[in-house]
Amino acid sequence: MKDIRVYLAEFLGTMMLVALGTGTAVFAQVAQQGVLPTALAFGVAVIVSVYAFGSISGAHLNPVVSLAMALNKRLSWIRLIGYVGAQILGAFAGSALIFGVMNSLKFNGSEVAKQIGGFGQTQYEPAMVTFGGAIFIEAMMTFMFVLVILLVTGTKTGNAMMAPMAIGLALVILVMVGISFTGASLNPARSLAPATFNALFGGDMQALNQMGVYVLGPVIGAVLAAFVAKFLGSEQVGA
Repeated sequence: MKDIRVYLAEFLGTMMLVALGTGTAVFAQVAQQGVLPTALAFGVAVIVSVYAFGSISGAHLNPVVSLAMALNKRLSWIRLIGYVGAQILGAFAGSALIFGVMNSLKFNGSEVAKQIGGFGQTQYEPAMVTFGGAIFIEAMMTFMFVLVILLVTGTKTGNAMMAPMAIGLALVILVMVGISFTGASLNPARSLAPATFNALFGGDMQALNQMGVYVLGPVIGAVLAAFVAKFLGSEQVGA
């Protein structure tokens, strides 16, 4: 029963993150409101989810955050599988909610997706960013994001009261910096679900074909962050 509650918390938290973040990306684009609403939406969604679900599952909301936790022995490798599965399902549920909102409009969801450019999927333009460059950008942004998470939640360096705000604000800044280059994913689940929905309902395959960037980059960044955080003393001695 405890595991079910933990995985449900990860599912719901990731669903909220994707629904609120990509939903704002989609509909802010329609209103031509720029990147700030999207960055704020992702950051606030993280803050709310950490406060709501942090005491249940830790509110990782991201497969590479869970990977970093497992590397630093805060999460078992068996549980890592459950966390990642729940996060991916939650991301798809979040994109399904966006599709439902689209279907509540005048046109059906596929027509709306075509008109407004998809489901908030992340992608880069090869004319501006190379494959390796996109991986580097995602890796470095993920490194900074996950390092903040590990340090503010660390058993030796953590600050439970300020952790949600620090994590959310870090995400706001990183999204604002990286969104014009790669979409600033930092989260494979957040990229996979919108890319899949976009490919299935009226969009092209570009975002789905580029998923390698949004897996490799965040994984590399998270692994680096795990080792640096431990070196900086985030964990109990002997952990």
